[in-house]
Amino acid sequence: MTTLEWLLVTAAVAVLVGSAVVVVQATVRDIGIDAGRHQARYRTAEIAADALTREWRAQSPETEFEVEQINRRYGERCARLGITYADSEARPYWKDGLLASGGGWRERHKVPVCYLRDVRGERERFGTFEPGE
Repeated sequence: MTTLEWLLVTAAVAVLVGSAVVVVQATVRDIGIDAGRHQARYRTAEIAADALTREWRAQSPETEFEVEQINRRYGERCARLGITYADSEARPYWKDGLLASGGGWRERHKVPVCYLRDVRGERERFGTFEPGE
């Protein structure tokens, strides 16, 4: 082969290797951005759930009817967090509050009233899956 042919072959190989490097770098960057975005969105969902819980605790029901109305309203709002932050795979859970003897709330659980479960994080850490998925 002549010198010109070797130059063309070498240039073609260099372009091919360079393209492969660019593709690999772009893929690694996209995976890193996706993982970081998941954590940021999940944390935002947690903050929203905590704000909802604080707002719920500020209510002062006097009757069982008021308790049921408030629990239903805030339970629906908690469920909507799962829709709003669906990309974070946060699964919301609502625990109803109970009426205390003198009015106000008596919580039956020590966990926040609206709390989230990080389904994606569990799957990535433990390799678990949800039944039916």
